[in-house]
Amino acid sequence: MADSLFCGPAYPSVNGNDTTTVDTRAGECLVDGLNLIPHAGYLPLALLALVLWRWKKGKVTEHQKGWILFPGHYARWTVTLILLFITLCEVGEGAVSDGYTPGHHVHLYLPWIVSLLATLLACVYYYQVEMSNKPRLLLPLAVYYVMSAGFKAARLAHLYTRGDVSSTSLRLSLTWTSVVLYTIHVIIEGYTLYKLKYLSASPVQLKPHSDLKDDNMYYVFPYVTLPSRATFWWASFILRVGYKEPLEMSHLGKIPMLMRAKASYDVFKATYDHDKAKADAKNKKLSLWGVYIKAFSDAFLISGLLRLLVDTLTFSTPLILNGIVTWATLNFQQGGTEQPVYKGAFLVTTGEFFGNGFILITLLLIVNILRFQLEYFGVYMTFQQGIQLKTALQTMIYNKVLKLSSWVLSSDKVTAGQVMNHAGMDATMLMYMMTMIHSLWSMPLQLIAGCIMLYFQLGWSAVIGALLIIIMSPVNYKIARKSEELTKTKMAASDTRMKHINETIQAIKLLKLYAWEKMFSEKVLDARNKEVTEMYKRAGWEILTSFITQATPVAATLISFGTYEFLNNQPLTAASAFTSLSLFNIMAFPLTIFPILIRTVINATVATKRMKPFFESTEVEELGNLSRPDIHAGDGDEGQNGMTDRHIVSVPDVKVVTNSKKDLHENESSVELKQLVRGLSHTDMADDVAIQIRDGNFSWELESDSAALSDINLGVQKGKLTVIVGQVGSGKSSLCSAILGEMRTLSGQVLWDKEHNSVAYGAQKPWLLNATLRDNVTFGQPFDVSRYQKVITACCLQPDIDILPGGDMTEIGEKGINLSGGQKQRISLARALYSNSDIVILDDPLSALDAHVGGDVFEHGIMGHLINDEKRTVILVTHKLQYLEESQYVVAMENGCILAQGTMDDIRQSNPELCDSWREIVAKGIREMQERARTRTVSSGSASGEEGEDEMSAEAERAALVRQLSRQQSVRSRTTSFVKKEGKEDEEDEEEELDEQKAAEGKLVEEEGRSVGSVKLQHYLTYAAACGSILVIFLLLSQLSKQGLQVGIDFWLSSWASASAGSTAQPMNNTAGNQTFGNATQAPPTIDVDYYIKGYTGLSVAAISVTAFASVITILSMIKGAKNLHEAMVRNIVLSPMRFFDTTPTGRVLNRMAEDTATIDLRLPFMMEHLIRVILLVCSALLVNAVVTPYFLIGAVPIIILYYIVQKYYRATAREIQRLDNINKSPVFAHFSETLGGLTTVRAYRAEKRFSESIMDKLDRSNTPFYYTAATSCWIGARLGYMGGSIVFLAGLSAILAAMFGSVSAGMVGLSITYALNIQMYLLWVVRGYAEVEMMMNSVERVDQYSSTPTEPYHKDGNVIPDDNWPSKGEVTFEGVSVRYDKTLDPVLTDVSATFEAGEKVGICGRTGSGKSSLTLALFRMIDNFKGKITIDGIDISRVNLTTLRSRLSIIPQDPVLFSGSVRYNLDPFDKCSDEELWEALEIAQLKTVVSELPNKLDEAVSDGGENFSVGQRQLFCLARAFVRKCRILIMDEATASIDMETDSTLQNVIKTAFQDRTVLTIAHRIATILNSDRILVLDQGKVVENDTPKKLLKQPNGLFASLVKANK
Repeated sequence: MADSLFCGPAYPSVNGNDTTTVDTRAGECLVDGLNLIPHAGYLPLALLALVLWRWKKGKVTEHQKGWILFPGHYARWTVTLILLFITLCEVGEGAVSDGYTPGHHVHLYLPWIVSLLATLLACVYYYQVEMSNKPRLLLPLAVYYVMSAGFKAARLAHLYTRGDVSSTSLRLSLTWTSVVLYTIHVIIEGYTLYKLKYLSASPVQLKPHSDLKDDNMYYVFPYVTLPSRATFWWASFILRVGYKEPLEMSHLGKIPMLMRAKASYDVFKATYDHDKAKADAKNKKLSLWGVYIKAFSDAFLISGLLRLLVDTLTFSTPLILNGIVTWATLNFQQGGTEQPVYKGAFLVTTGEFFGNGFILITLLLIVNILRFQLEYFGVYMTFQQGIQLKTALQTMIYNKVLKLSSWVLSSDKVTAGQVMNHAGMDATMLMYMMTMIHSLWSMPLQLIAGCIMLYFQLGWSAVIGALLIIIMSPVNYKIARKSEELTKTKMAASDTRMKHINETIQAIKLLKLYAWEKMFSEKVLDARNKEVTEMYKRAGWEILTSFITQATPVAATLISFGTYEFLNNQPLTAASAFTSLSLFNIMAFPLTIFPILIRTVINATVATKRMKPFFESTEVEELGNLSRPDIHAGDGDEGQNGMTDRHIVSVPDVKVVTNSKKDLHENESSVELKQLVRGLSHTDMADDVAIQIRDGNFSWELESDSAALSDINLGVQKGKLTVIVGQVGSGKSSLCSAILGEMRTLSGQVLWDKEHNSVAYGAQKPWLLNATLRDNVTFGQPFDVSRYQKVITACCLQPDIDILPGGDMTEIGEKGINLSGGQKQRISLARALYSNSDIVILDDPLSALDAHVGGDVFEHGIMGHLINDEKRTVILVTHKLQYLEESQYVVAMENGCILAQGTMDDIRQSNPELCDSWREIVAKGIREMQERARTRTVSSGSASGEEGEDEMSAEAERAALVRQLSRQQSVRSRTTSFVKKEGKEDEEDEEEELDEQKAAEGKLVEEEGRSVGSVKLQHYLTYAAACGSILVIFLLLSQLSKQGLQVGIDFWLSSWASASAGSTAQPMNNTAGNQTFGNATQAPPTIDVDYYIKGYTGLSVAAISVTAFASVITILSMIKGAKNLHEAMVRNIVLSPMRFFDTTPTGRVLNRMAEDTATIDLRLPFMMEHLIRVILLVCSALLVNAVVTPYFLIGAVPIIILYYIVQKYYRATAREIQRLDNINKSPVFAHFSETLGGLTTVRAYRAEKRFSESIMDKLDRSNTPFYYTAATSCWIGARLGYMGGSIVFLAGLSAILAAMFGSVSAGMVGLSITYALNIQMYLLWVVRGYAEVEMMMNSVERVDQYSSTPTEPYHKDGNVIPDDNWPSKGEVTFEGVSVRYDKTLDPVLTDVSATFEAGEKVGICGRTGSGKSSLTLALFRMIDNFKGKITIDGIDISRVNLTTLRSRLSIIPQDPVLFSGSVRYNLDPFDKCSDEELWEALEIAQLKTVVSELPNKLDEAVSDGGENFSVGQRQLFCLARAFVRKCRILIMDEATASIDMETDSTLQNVIKTAFQDRTVLTIAHRIATILNSDRILVLDQGKVVENDTPKKLLKQPNGLFASLVKANK
């Protein structure tokens, strides 16, 4: 009984007219039964082992991260997957063969069903063995494969003994293939045994990768199994987490080492250097494209191979469709009435097997699933390649910035905006290029393959249609070339816009004080309008490209089908029509992505052309006779202070290093210099000399031989204080820059000591990091509590730290935004003191300090700590000549030359005239030293206000009592912590907790906010409104009409093909293999071909016309939307209060102006149009299938529901990852901006390597969300591919069943499957497109957020409209005024009452943080005046329009700000003044001589930030600018801090004369500056403590003003 069940009945045979039975089952059934043994035996044993495994071990997942991939892992999985397919074919072959014989022969397919299950279980078993790292458990698997191979070989031998087996028999081919695959498995098992020796007494122990030992490593892609890689199963965990809760960076963890920025950069840099060297050797230009591909060639080749396989599988679907429609046609014509005639035991041939409709629809399912699986694995590989390229480029750009020469940055050859665009837009464009790079060869291949296959379907008519597609490719190329030209222009306009934006944000405080913010925003918008104009020009060509792309397939099918019957003299069949239509759809896809590809290629080409000159731009010179630190040196090479090169090297070595690392444009001078230096010996330097300059001539300009410093001969002695003095513009700062190698050496040399040459540098304009105060002081050095506290005390920072909310863990805002100028200078000085450097160079560090603080800092910090205690070499630039007597060496500069040098005694003898000019000021300095002890009557607590001469730390301001309590608590805790240092470790932990608590309290810059959940409908409506509501309605209607016409075209084609098939059904006698069908004779009805051709033509022409209209309306409306959104953001952001800019890093604002705007400009419009189109395509596809076979909906509806669930599951994670990605880009740009502002400081400290590592850490953090974006995108792609394949299977199955029963025609079967194939792709596009649009709409959300930030009350016009000449007198009155920086903060001025008469000169003084600058800011309504009122000429300023108020006042801020443009533009941006008035202002500001000597006079260019002028000269320009405004009230806020005393004295006299009838409020630390004022206002802790004439105040011996005056005597 069992035998009959398994073997089935005997096979019939036909011998003439006698029917006999020939039983051939015995051998075949026996062999098949033997093949069942290993599978049936292994199945329960493996299942039991897995159950016990789970019971013992618990759930084993990849997150345990203890797994290992055994040798032969990838080969094993590849062979297993092929084996599964072959086994499935054996099941099908057995079932089909059994269908041709009466009865059921179970032995033909049951063993292979069991084999299929056993193979699947073997996969699970092997996976668990690897997860547990137990190689000995592979032994049962090896036995299983050996037995399977043996029994399979027995079946192969049996087949050869049968006489009826031919080479065309599919069973023979499948058995051969199985034997080979099982044999390979046996070989792999043997290889694994050989490598791991797991049967020996001492097996090889494989250890998991080091990355997997990190508990915070979740991104395990490089280390997971092949199935997990291919299906992205490893990424499922992040989707589960993201669906349950909003994702944070902590959920993402780290990325693997080989995917981090350092690994990517190392590979790219090595390839770049290698190719550069080869190109130079061959005297050729370097190709960056070659570097891109070579650097990541492994991923490039793998992804390329996967793309080739995907294309092959793609073109197999039309062939399968052809087979299905042909099979359906035969069944429809035969009506299922014919019975085959059987001839013995049946062995199906390959043709018969793959001619079966059910086999084909199953094959279509497998092909589609495999195609999408391979496609997304390849997509991920290219994405990874693109991310790594972008990261490598950004790191290389940053490292190049670290080596850029100062003169290149001071010129307009490289600007901050360009660097930002290189790091942001250009690197991103190249990343997208790498994700699409295989399309460059894949698209032509698809077109060629499509043409060949179309020819075999439709003949020469297809060639005509395909020719149209091919002709359009060069047309598109020509359009692309034109678009490239416009892209370059657009990018140049984008650079200009970003430059203006950066300049506006950097100078926003000055712009608000001068009421120029609207003018500068218009300047930005003018640049934007030029950019948009170029976008409109390019849009014309993009519209043409879009029209060609969408209209060409329609026109091609019209031509091909319209000419088919005339050229081939036969009717159009359903199989030919829908196979051709499917091929045209495949060929249309390259045309669809062709515009995107061309646009991407153009952008990448432009980016490459822009970056190449940047990479080759001139780098900073070597540090005299030292080589600069190697950024690429190993971690072990980095020494103290971030210095990687503490020893001196010979000049020839320097030359070799220089040539191997950078491409300097050498001129004759530089070559001569190297030849001169090469012959020098370091022993020429005296032992007591730290730095020596010999015959030095230095320039700031690259292409000019005019020296800024001439004939410099200087020796800086070790352990001594060298003071450099001179007037503004004399070359003091330039001399420091020349020593630090920042200038171009025309001739001469700078020599450094052989051993003691490390440097600390305090720039004239203090440069601070956006980090804690402690981090700014330690600057990468280990934290030494005792040394740190000593430095803090020496720099008088303890009182400032005490009042900060987080103490020294308070975060300092970007560029020290929340500190005063004096506080910034003292922190910069503390950094130099804390370092262990041998040489300290300080460029005017005392300019912003008052007399007491400045004296203490000089005495305890510079003389005490640096000179007396640590015997360090100090170079001090200063205008305070009272310190000359304490110096050991003096250098006097004049007009770029050394006027005099030596000790004070030497100068008295050699240049008595110079000493005479210093004598009075020096005498003052001596008296100050003598009297400081008895004049220090005010406690350090009087300096308790932390808002300063510039700006105020918002979180730090407290009411007086709260501040005292906070300070006492801070001091108490800090003192305790110092005692605890010697205690136990748990107490140290408490100190760390205290630091963390203080850091949280002192947080200034908040984390960038992000929305949670789906993007709100409001933002879609905002975008639609920006595009224009009417235009959006027309856009939707045109897209709907276009898709409706396309559906009509396809239905018309189906009807035409079905009619043609019916009209040409000729009598036929079809024999297929062993089957013999009967004759079917029927007279063919005639059809009107012209009718169908005309209908098809009319629908096609209508579709083409609507397509043209849709393309125009779509692109133009979205460019309009991008323009309006950007304009709203710019106009609003400049009106935001200063509080916004204090707490928002510049990089964050620039990121929205650059990255988010670029997304809205370039990507969102096309993705939005694409989403609308594919949604309509999905709806039409579902409608078509429902119309053809309503039963399709039974299976499709559950899958559609599953689609909805999966896409919702995916989008919850995708949008949060995108938001994290957007947020983490900002720190990268902020670090770029921050570094550009402090390059000289970074290089002086030789901290390039540390800063390079910092940018790599930030890039890794920024890239982590992007890697997850790529992984989750491919995860959803693979899952939707599975479900899409199921929909195709259901549609095909329902259609062919309906065809079998004659309910639908073959044409409708073809139409149904064609649209089902489209559904598979379109549903995927909908989900991905929706997710992409939602991610990009996040940019709209972020831009809209900045378009609606709260603004100052500009638009609330006061009810007082003053006269045009207001204020005519200049009388200012404060009546009980209390102000604060924000409504949530405490007051900084309390009950201030004072009156300044018209024309009165008022001096405002007080300790650092006493409220001086706050008083002036209150005049401009820059801060919140919540109590009292301020009147000017009797008018309450709170009732005056804000712009009017600020435009009628004039201020000279402490930090000088110049704009890129001309001198004229900087003085008079509105161009209202005559040249005479400008020259008069320059003369008053002591700049007339300087400007008159410039080549272009008033039209001379001013570089970014005024870098081509000294800081003192910039301050004088700001003075001239204020004079030009001719306001009745002038505020001078430390306006002369960076100016020498002689020039300052001259200016004060000029101001007194020129502004005799104007009210002048002067804030100054130099008491001499305000001593001649009409009135003195003294502030302390936000209150007025003294207010009277200087004469009366000096009569109060215990008064604060009197003590300040005595300190300056």
